[in-house]
Amino acid sequence: MMTRMTTQFLITSSRAWPGHRYIARLPAVQWLLLMLLLALSSTGQALPIEGLYSQEIVVENQSEAARERAYREAFEQVIVKVTGERRWLEHPRIREARQRAASYVAEVSYRTVGLEGRIDVRFDQGLIGDLLNQAEIPVWDSNRASVLLWITVQGDDGRRNMLGSSSDHVLLDQARKFATERGVPVLIPLLDLTDRRMVSVNQGWQLDTAALRQVGERYGADSVLAGRLLITPANEVVGLWQFIFRDQTHVFDHVDVSPDTYMDFPLDQVTGRLAEHFGLVPSDFEQEDQVTLRIDGVASLASHMALMRYLESLTMVSAANVSALRGDSIELRLQLAGTRQHLAEFISLGRDLVPVTSGTGDVATATSDLLHYRWTRQ
Repeated sequence: MMTRMTTQFLITSSRAWPGHRYIARLPAVQWLLLMLLLALSSTGQALPIEGLYSQEIVVENQSEAARERAYREAFEQVIVKVTGERRWLEHPRIREARQRAASYVAEVSYRTVGLEGRIDVRFDQGLIGDLLNQAEIPVWDSNRASVLLWITVQGDDGRRNMLGSSSDHVLLDQARKFATERGVPVLIPLLDLTDRRMVSVNQGWQLDTAALRQVGERYGADSVLAGRLLITPANEVVGLWQFIFRDQTHVFDHVDVSPDTYMDFPLDQVTGRLAEHFGLVPSDFEQEDQVTLRIDGVASLASHMALMRYLESLTMVSAANVSALRGDSIELRLQLAGTRQHLAEFISLGRDLVPVTSGTGDVATATSDLLHYRWTRQ
């Protein structure tokens, strides 16, 4: 049985999609319960995760020249956060738009930290979306796959140690900074007794795939990035990395002259892979689809409310019409801003809905008109 863990969870992102409509179409005997349910759930919006379209920049003063420079720098960082990949900065449309970054700005504010001036720039999500759509550049949705970071380090004395959330290490400081700047949910393990039973130092050093998958399940991680790093007497870092995502593994190495700059490359590698997998050109959301969603395990009013809040948090769902209640099962007809394949991908990012197999042992595919899941949140 999977145990949910409290971990160091670093996310920066945003959600600014229109509110969703939930319309009940039920027999009269169930109308009152569902009207109460929907009224309560409509006030319980999924918590927005701020930051994808905003960026803070250090400025020397509040002059127009300093402000324009900050706009361009912030624009670049927002494009990287929203798309997940730095390569898009070289796209001709993005390079041209950077020169007029001010035209995409929605709001600015200044503040002072010590003797340092800073400007917070928030860009218009709609305008950025239009730009990326016209350039046919995929957008990585704010509901992002998590990455469990598992690092085993060998120092110049030959001793090996695994790094956890209580470790004071420059590599973890870089990981935290990267997670904030790039909008990537990075999980740093507790390294408690259970962790150490699942993955020994030797297994961590060997990049034992089976053990790493097991500990990834413990943390509910969507992927695992594990590295074994050797820090030389000259303070160079030589590392071998393994990225585990679903049924695939990708192995790569990286060498850097200093631990202070080491982590950007491996984290950028996996961020690019996840963004490529989940990224969608904004026009893809203009496709409309409908699908019936049957969800078992919804046995109480609290479960109903939690489920509806969950559906509201899914970018793909523009409306959900409740069509039937049968015991602890609820059936909804979903209107999608996208395709049912996209919906299945977004659902797979979480642990709240798990597919239900049919009597023949098959799982309904994303091409089926009926998708069958079980609600697991307690």
